[in-house]
Amino acid sequence: MGKRVLFFLNNLNRTGSETLLFNFIQELHKTQKISIGIVLMEKGGELVPEIPSTIPVFYLDFHFKWLDKIAFHLGKDIIGQQLEKIQKQFKADSWYLNTLAHLGLLRYKKQFSIHTYVHIHELLYNFESLKADEFDLLKNECDHLIACSGLVEDLFKPYFKNKITIINSTVNQKELVDVVNRNKSNPSKGKLKIVSSGTICYRKGTDLFLEVAQLLSKETYEFIWLGKFANNAYSEIIKLKNAQTNSVQFLQTNTQKEYLEILAQADLFLSTSREESMGLVMQEAVTFHIPIVALNSGGASLIVNSQNGVICYDHRPEEIVKAIEKIKLEKKGQSILPFQYQQEIEKFVSLFN
Repeated sequence: MGKRVLFFLNNLNRTGSETLLFNFIQELHKTQKISIGIVLMEKGGELVPEIPSTIPVFYLDFHFKWLDKIAFHLGKDIIGQQLEKIQKQFKADSWYLNTLAHLGLLRYKKQFSIHTYVHIHELLYNFESLKADEFDLLKNECDHLIACSGLVEDLFKPYFKNKITIINSTVNQKELVDVVNRNKSNPSKGKLKIVSSGTICYRKGTDLFLEVAQLLSKETYEFIWLGKFANNAYSEIIKLKNAQTNSVQFLQTNTQKEYLEILAQADLFLSTSREESMGLVMQEAVTFHIPIVALNSGGASLIVNSQNGVICYDHRPEEIVKAIEKIKLEKKGQSILPFQYQQEIEKFVSLFN
């Protein structure tokens, strides 16, 4: 075996960035050229049972007991102690941090003499919650940055120059084809299904999706959002507003298979994201030949074109409705993606060679 790499993820739930990196890790594992370990911040992730048995899994515990809190106030580094145990057991040469969520771990780079990778999936909106000192850690302690698209690369070029690699976020269309074929013999009937997907949050524009649904006839359209409510006030407001009209079905699927089967039956995919660095769910829609209406979110322009949908440059719900009615008549939807899964996998594997 060559290098020993610890991959830090949040919990391995079926979110876009976690699923993407997990698929890449599995492909890397098949080469048997790298020793892989996984560190998770939370237990209970949906993808955890799918981790190969030969990959060790570690957990960082952020739920501090009262003794931990006392020790912290006495000057002990509780997280550092946990990391030290993991390092002693796995002996990592490199750490790979997925997303901006845990940049604070970069402060341990010098202590453990490790090489660091950071995989950025976020655009500017996410940086509002990132502290300035964490951004300084990224600039100073990240040895190599992986950008999920050219949009992200443009943000970081001034800081990383020749220490940045684009690995475009993309989906494995071959693995999705079986679901597509299975649903071809079961076309949707009756109402036109308009589907969106993602965490229910402001950045994803769930409020806009709800407003659009309220403007269109329930006799003609059925609106479905595939995603999980967050534990915050925004989600509570969305629930309250939807309770008044029941315009949208909010569904949290239990498995990837269930999610894909519902998505594949959509007549139109509506992306109301205010900002996207790429857009994995739009790529899934393209795979299923589902026409797309997307707001000008940045990443939408990388996926949506004249063959598979339309980009709406006006965020007013009334204008989004006009775009939906227009594309319904044109019936666009071709399975053409700008990035090929296997090529992006090969770029990922080459990082460690």
